[in-house]
Amino acid sequence: MLQRIQTIYLLLSSIALLLTIWLPFAGFQTGETTVVFSIFGVSSSAANLEEISSWIPFYILIGLSLGLMLFSISQFKNRKRQLTLGKINYLLLLTIIVLLFLETDSLGSKLNIEKIDYGLGMYLPVIALALTFLANRGIKKDEDLVKSVDRLRSK
Repeated sequence: MLQRIQTIYLLLSSIALLLTIWLPFAGFQTGETTVVFSIFGVSSSAANLEEISSWIPFYILIGLSLGLMLFSISQFKNRKRQLTLGKINYLLLLTIIVLLFLETDSLGSKLNIEKIDYGLGMYLPVIALALTFLANRGIKKDEDLVKSVDRLRSK
């Protein structure tokens, strides 16, 4: 049901995660060389930085979270399952956020960088987490409303 506000929140959250495919997480400036950290790892314009790589496949984690959100949208008839999927997605998004910051910090220390330029892709999982929280709140309100109507019917 696309008219429900929680569906809109989940769609916006999905769009935010989808944008992380094209937007970099961070940029590192090492002299004349620019190193970009994105969803597929580290890319560099210099050949001598090949030994530095990302050990976490972020495209798998973000793809899994994106798939979970889209599946949750299709489960609008089963609100309890939707809430459970939302809670699982919380954990997955929190894991992505923590690993992103740890990996960016680790890459910065490997490159001996004092300043890291965080890209928009770094903040999109945080936005997706907030939107998922709002969606779960809306799903919970719907569930409470249905329960209260059922109580009135049973009396």
